[in-house]
Amino acid sequence: MPYAVLEQKLRLVPESEFDFVSQILDFVLSRNSKSEKANVEKKEKSEKKMYRQPGIAKGTFWMADDFDETPDCFAEYMP
Repeated sequence: MPYAVLEQKLRLVPESEFDFVSQILDFVLSRNSKSEKANVEKKEKSEKKMYRQPGIAKGTFWMADDFDETPDCFAEYMP
């Protein structure tokens, strides 16, 4: 719809209804900006998506050689 047609329709609205029309316009504008923000966020997430790489944590941690052995302090509880 051309802007001129919308402007003509707005001139036909009684002054008593301006608040209502304004609220509707605010709603439409906020809905549109939310959808645009959501689209931008989706695009940013897809661009920032990181893929796993095997061996990236190599050397970051270690496990003791005697990990599976029972500590001496628990020997009396073991059958």
